[in-house]
Amino acid sequence: MFAVAFGIRLSVSAFMVPEFLDNYRDHWHFGWEMGRVARSICEGHGFSSPFFDPSGPTAMLPPAYPYLVALCMKLFGGFTVGSTMAILTLNSLFASLTVFPVFFLAKRVLDERTARVFGWAWAFFPYSIYLASGRIYSDSLTCLIASLLWLQTLRVEKSRVIGDWLLWGLLWGAAALVSPVLLGPLPFLAIWLVVRRSRAGLPWLAPGMASAVVLLAVVTPWTVRNYRAFDRFIPLRDGFWMEVHVGNNGDTSDVTPDSAHPTTSPIEYAQWRALGEIGYMDAKKTQALDFIRQHPGFFVWVSARHVANMWTGFWSLDPKFLADEPFHIPNTFFATAMTLLLIGGLRYAWLNGKGQEVFPLVLILVTFPMVYYITHSSMDYRHPLDPIIVIMDCYCVLEWRRRRKSRLSS
Repeated sequence: MFAVAFGIRLSVSAFMVPEFLDNYRDHWHFGWEMGRVARSICEGHGFSSPFFDPSGPTAMLPPAYPYLVALCMKLFGGFTVGSTMAILTLNSLFASLTVFPVFFLAKRVLDERTARVFGWAWAFFPYSIYLASGRIYSDSLTCLIASLLWLQTLRVEKSRVIGDWLLWGLLWGAAALVSPVLLGPLPFLAIWLVVRRSRAGLPWLAPGMASAVVLLAVVTPWTVRNYRAFDRFIPLRDGFWMEVHVGNNGDTSDVTPDSAHPTTSPIEYAQWRALGEIGYMDAKKTQALDFIRQHPGFFVWVSARHVANMWTGFWSLDPKFLADEPFHIPNTFFATAMTLLLIGGLRYAWLNGKGQEVFPLVLILVTFPMVYYITHSSMDYRHPLDPIIVIMDCYCVLEWRRRRKSRLSS
């Protein structure tokens, strides 16, 4: 399963290389902000300048993936065929390795039959192929870390081995440095673990504290760096209010309208350059909160649209939007079908007495996307949930076939 998945993604990557060599806006498609920060690192300017001009230190992005891109650029040159293929190969590797933790996750929660079907489904899963082979971004690494986290969370439920808890904390720390939004389900999963271990008469405070210490040890150096760079406490990244502004400004022509982001709006970019990163983020906080206070109905309405977009892929039937997004309608059908199968799989799991096993997965499905509902949503943002969704989709199909066969034979 791994070999097939890796081969497919590498093959697609080879065809995608020319897209990243396009010098549009000085190779902007080469990782967008990730590529810009990586170039700055390679040029000796440190973790800085996420947009088009030198702008000093940045905390817009978590550090792990930009440094990984910078390493590839250092070894194989800047915006070159070598560095492009190196990064896409790593993306493909991360996406393919995801088969392993999720196979064991499916086997643990459901059964081996579902795990095997999942492995082959993941090998050919179009979102994973595209995000690994068609983008220089952290999506595939984030999905791999998330899958390891979801599996390790289930492992520590009944574990008496302190090493399992230390690994759990290490994975949370790694998640924070790759994509801090992965921390969203942490408090909910922690409460679930406390309840489960308390009922089983197992200790939870000491191992939980050990995990917390490891998590803090991993993220503290980056937090210290941010404090030294900006003289402000920024635990991981500083772009939250900019993202709230992007999704809540009155413009619904797109999920991420061009009028609201510095990379697509000359007005916003001019404000970014005039105020600097911290000043700009403070201004977006004020602007976003003022807009929400003045338009509470719009905020509720657009948040509901973000929920729908996250689970169905649908945003708009406006002709201009559809002209810019030619795959929007096919993707809506595909994403909606996945969500319906997910619901069916969860229902079958409940009917088959596996409710307790899948409950932590439901917690993750519910809590992880909440931040995107109030900022702005996208199918690639959902990618850390895709392994869980594909597991339950496979289970739904297999269980439906089993039940249908049972009815026909009775």
